[in-house]
Amino acid sequence: MAMWIQAQQLQGNALHQMQALYGQHFPIEVRHYLAQWIESQPWDSVDLDNTGEEAKAKCLLDSLVTELQRKAQLQGGEDGFLLKIKLGHYADQFKSTYDRCPFELVRCIKHILQSEQRLVQEATNASSGSGAQAMDTLSQRHQQINQAFEELRLATQETENELRKLQHNQEYFIIQYQENLRIQAQLTSLSSVPAAERTQREATLQSKRATVEAWLAREASTLQKYRLV
Repeated sequence: MAMWIQAQQLQGNALHQMQALYGQHFPIEVRHYLAQWIESQPWDSVDLDNTGEEAKAKCLLDSLVTELQRKAQLQGGEDGFLLKIKLGHYADQFKSTYDRCPFELVRCIKHILQSEQRLVQEATNASSGSGAQAMDTLSQRHQQINQAFEELRLATQETENELRKLQHNQEYFIIQYQENLRIQAQLTSLSSVPAAERTQREATLQSKRATVEAWLAREASTLQKYRLV
């Protein structure tokens, strides 16, 4: 992309700095209407510290004046009338201002182009930095979301494990409760058993019932706590 097109896209302070490069010494209209021509000229080939290259600088000045005059002649119609006069005036102005010091014109244009390039580069770097920072922020947010999902998954898995454990305990509680009822039924049926045999079996069943009832009482308390939670 041509430097002038990029320079026109500058904003804020950078745009003000770019505009400040221009004035009577080099009108911004000349930069605008001769943008492509200016950027295609070998300004950097002129060694400003070598007086022997003044002829090269003079040649560039004459070329600029000629290009302005050509551009002015191309303007037509009512809309182009004022621009034709203005560009012709600038051609005369450059001729009278820099004819005796063409190095100053080259120095001026080199400074303008270098400054524009710096401002555009700084704006590009700032934009890239903002983009990278936004990507970093997005990446961090993505990691936070992934971490939150992982914590939720683990919590859900833990809850499922606890639920399965509770269901297992409830099923075993029912089995033991039924076992206690069976023991109670067996104790009741001992009334028809001879005394000697009844005493021995009753002692065994009473001991077994005490163990089961103790377990049921303890497990019932635990299950009640789960229900409250």
